[in-house]
Amino acid sequence: MILIIADTLRADHLGCYGYGSDTSPNIDRFAKEGLLFERCLSHAPDTRLSCAALLSGFLPHETSILDQGELPEAVRTLPELLHARGYATAAVISNYVLRNGQGYEQGFEIFDDTMEQRERVRQRWPERIAEQTTDRAIELLEASGDRPLFLWVHYQDPHGPYAPPPDFVRREAPGPRRPLGFSATLSGQGGIPAYQRLSAISDWRFYVDHYNGEIRYLDHHFGRLIRALQRLGVYDDSIVVFTSDHGEAMGEHDYYFAHGEYLYQHQIHVPLIMRWGSRFSGRRADYVQHVDLVPTLLSLLDIEDDAPFRGVDLFSGKGAPRDIVSQMRSPFAGDTPEISIMRDGLKLIHSLGERGDALYDVTVDPDEQRNLLLHEEYREKRDALMSRILSIWDEDRLGIEVLEPPDKPTPEELERLRSLGYVQ
Repeated sequence: MILIIADTLRADHLGCYGYGSDTSPNIDRFAKEGLLFERCLSHAPDTRLSCAALLSGFLPHETSILDQGELPEAVRTLPELLHARGYATAAVISNYVLRNGQGYEQGFEIFDDTMEQRERVRQRWPERIAEQTTDRAIELLEASGDRPLFLWVHYQDPHGPYAPPPDFVRREAPGPRRPLGFSATLSGQGGIPAYQRLSAISDWRFYVDHYNGEIRYLDHHFGRLIRALQRLGVYDDSIVVFTSDHGEAMGEHDYYFAHGEYLYQHQIHVPLIMRWGSRFSGRRADYVQHVDLVPTLLSLLDIEDDAPFRGVDLFSGKGAPRDIVSQMRSPFAGDTPEISIMRDGLKLIHSLGERGDALYDVTVDPDEQRNLLLHEEYREKRDALMSRILSIWDEDRLGIEVLEPPDKPTPEELERLRSLGYVQ
């Protein structure tokens, strides 16, 4: 089984999700061979929180990562469940916040977080670009023995700063320039954040084109990985899952080239495509979420587990409306938690701090421009969603007691986290 996560990838910038430019020919081909979920939402616009939910099947506040910043050892993850049943487990990690020591290595026999490259703007921030990530993943596939394998491949691309090889960048929409201001901070509110700034270039189209170039670069190496699976004769026998941890803002709500500060759709709508030979195909338009992956994959592998997972088996036939939940906390929003809930396309965003609440009907307002919070005709549904939010916030299906706070980061780690925007 192969779990492929592309960091910071918006679903709507892929051809298979309706994008008009040819950013993703290999991913599009993969989607035609598998099952594409049109409306998958991640549980946070934050890599750490999102991956914790992906690997565990529980919401960020339940895994304690919303407050701790690390994935506690008490959380049982998918690789731990599979390893206990005889699977070989390996990971190729390319984002520094997922490095060894943060809890994501639990259950992996090999957890390769070698990052020898440096970001273009933040020169001291380690990363591994798609070519090297794919090279290492293919090495692990070629070296795997007779045991069934679970491989997690986490691509840093297309996370900013957007600096793909020039051959992957195309000017897609000639026309008047749309100059933006530069933000003095790491926030994308009102202008280009400091960590995205490429020289003195301020044109909005330039950054969108380079973001798309990052996707093309990722797609090229995704194709290499798929061809390696085919060459090794394991492609049709493998469950292959492709998704993203979160999206990225392209200027919606006057927020540019960043993530982590809002729960709007552009930051949490992600691709989800699954393939297992010819066992399933087509497209599904119902709302799904990342916590559905663990129970779904365990069911596909005929592995029983009595954990009270938040999600459901996506092939169980349960079609009733469900709570689709996302959570975050950001230093740019007072470092107070926020939670969103969606049911039947109606989405409520609730802040536990000073930020105001909002209610949107994303079925008719996908860009979330019309706040319906105070509209009387929505009062009953709004109150029901708020009641459910408060109930979920108080629920804890894991019951983890964190006995000791995490170690304080070293000055170097603190500086790196500050440069990414996770702390101030």
